[in-house]
Amino acid sequence: MPSRLLLFLSFPVLVVLSGCGDRLECDSIETRKAVLQAIADDHRNPLVNYAAKESTAKPTPENSKPLYQLGERIVTTSTSRDKRTLQCSGGISVSVGDVKASKEVEFTAQKSADGKLSVSVAPFQF
Repeated sequence: MPSRLLLFLSFPVLVVLSGCGDRLECDSIETRKAVLQAIADDHRNPLVNYAAKESTAKPTPENSKPLYQLGERIVTTSTSRDKRTLQCSGGISVSVGDVKASKEVEFTAQKSADGKLSVSVAPFQF
């Protein structure tokens, strides 16, 4: 009897999850990871440069590496007609040493016909 109950309760979850596979969202885990990677790969990132410059902590391998965090809420600001391209916006912060700097980040998320995600982050404006 318990196995039938478990099967009965897990079926709605599987139905919901099966419909989420190929849909593009600004706030998905996949999109969040791609945004963080794009920002971390930008070695001329003015947000991290500001935080590093303002930090008074003595540089060590542990505290000189920037730690990025996207805000809890990422919103869709516009959607293309075919729903394969989204304009998105949300908060991001970076910690370097003893300084944490935050800024609004705007980015474009696009899913190709073969399902590959690409993200383009707008340069930070100060």
